[in-house]
Amino acid sequence: MDIRRLPASQGLVWFRQAIDLGAKNPRAVFGAAALAIIALYAAVLAFALLVGMLLAGSKAAGQPPGIGLLMAVALPLTLAVMLLVPVLLGGLMHVIREAEAGRAVRARDVFVPLRSGRGRGRQLAWLGLVQVALAVVGGVLMVAVAGSDYWRDYLEAMQAAMQGAAPAVPQPQNAGLLFLVQLVFNYFSYALMLFAIPLMLFSGNGLVEALRNALRASVSNIGANLVAGVLFVGALLLAAVVVALLASLLAVLGSAIHPALGALLTMLTMLGFAGVVLVLVVGAAYLAWRDTFGDAGMPPSVPMQVHGFEA
Repeated sequence: MDIRRLPASQGLVWFRQAIDLGAKNPRAVFGAAALAIIALYAAVLAFALLVGMLLAGSKAAGQPPGIGLLMAVALPLTLAVMLLVPVLLGGLMHVIREAEAGRAVRARDVFVPLRSGRGRGRQLAWLGLVQVALAVVGGVLMVAVAGSDYWRDYLEAMQAAMQGAAPAVPQPQNAGLLFLVQLVFNYFSYALMLFAIPLMLFSGNGLVEALRNALRASVSNIGANLVAGVLFVGALLLAAVVVALLASLLAVLGSAIHPALGALLTMLTMLGFAGVVLVLVVGAAYLAWRDTFGDAGMPPSVPMQVHGFEA
C-alpha cells in the first residue's frame, strides 16, 4: 500500500479541517460521539460498582482490600473496556466519513461495526488486545527506566490511598529519560491505534497489515503527525480551563435553583466537551488516514465558486 509523503504543515491543515467536521450533519456526528461516550461510561460505571462492592465487603469484614482480589476483578473488566474502545472509535469514524461524503447517516450508526455481518467489530476488537500488549511492553520499559522499587512503592501508595491514608508519592529514577521514553512510546502507541482503525475498517487491511502500514505512516509523516498532536494537546488544555470555569459557573447558577439542576448542568457541559474532543481527535485521525493512504469511497471534490465574501 502506497503512503503519501506529507509536509509537516499538513498537521495544521488537519487541525483546521477537524474543527469544521460535523458541520454537514452535526446531529449524526455529535450524537454518535455522545452515544460512544455513554456506552464507555456505562462500562466503566459497571466496573466501578463491582470494585466498590468489593471494597465495601472488605471494609465490613474489617480487612483491607487485597490487591490480588482487586486485580482479579479489574483485569477482565479493563480488558472488556479496551476491546470496546476501538470498535466505538471505528463506528464514530464511519459516521464522520459518511457525513463528510454527504451520505445519509444517523447517530446510532456508531454501532455499525457491532452489527456488521462481515465481523468488523470483532476485527477492530483485536486492536484492544494489541493495546493490552503495548501496555505490557510499556510497563516493562517503564520498570526498566524508573526502577522496580518505584513501581512497588507506587502500588503500595495506591493501596494506602484506597484505605484512606495519605500516601507518600515515590520518585522515579532517571526522571528525564522516563519522560522521553513515555513520550516516544505514547506517540507510536496512539499512532498505531488511530491509523489501524480506518485501515481495517475502510482499506480492508487485516490486523497485521494494518499495524504494519500504520507504523510506516507514523514514521514517514512524523512531522505532520507531531504538529497535529501538539496543536490538539495545546487546544485541549486551553479549552479544558475554559470549560471548567463554565461548568463551575453553571453549577453555581443551577444550584441556586436546585442542587440537582446544578449537577445536571455540570454533567451536560462536561459531556458536550468530551463529545467535541472525541470528534476532533477521531476526525483528525480520519483526515490523516485519508490524506496518507487515500479514500476511494469519498466522492470527488467539486471546486466551490464563492461570490462575494465568505465568513
